[in-house]
Amino acid sequence: MSKEKKHNEYTETAPQPIEQTQTELEKALTEENEKLIAETESLKAENEKLHKTVKRLQSSADKSDSYLNQLVAMKNDFESYKRRMKFNGEQAKTEGVTAVVTKLIAVCDNFDLAKQHLDGDNLKAFEMIYVQFVRILREFGVEEMDVLGKPFDPLRMNALSKIDRGEDNKDVVVEVYKKGYVLGEKVLRYAEVIVGA
Repeated sequence: MSKEKKHNEYTETAPQPIEQTQTELEKALTEENEKLIAETESLKAENEKLHKTVKRLQSSADKSDSYLNQLVAMKNDFESYKRRMKFNGEQAKTEGVTAVVTKLIAVCDNFDLAKQHLDGDNLKAFEMIYVQFVRILREFGVEEMDVLGKPFDPLRMNALSKIDRGEDNKDVVVEVYKKGYVLGEKVLRYAEVIVGA
């Protein structure tokens, strides 16, 4: 082949493929770039949707936490209310029993006075009623104080006077003027006593 022919081949065929290849490459790169831009835009849109969803979920979670806290507070309030009502109910019951029993104690005093003026069959019948009455008071938790011969206790007794009854009876209850009564640990009526001096 001659030099001229070779040169013509290079000059005619060589520039065409490079330009064509560059154009095709540019087209391919442009298309790829457009695809990437479209994907980026799509991803941005998806990312925005996800951010909105996250915000919505966070808002829902915050509301849920708020409702849960309110529910826990309401439960605690209700438990406190139940305890208060139970305590108030028990206290009202105790106060009611105390009010009734305090009035019935005066009836016990009248029983004691009446016993002194009865004898025979009347006394036996009367004592049966008295025993039943005292048993009912005990069912409510009321007990008569046993103070005769015991050391004087100012928390449970009122001293009406002091009488000299010997050295052995100093500061000891020697006479009971009025019986004292307790309901559990609570003094319903103080015993009125005479104390040895």
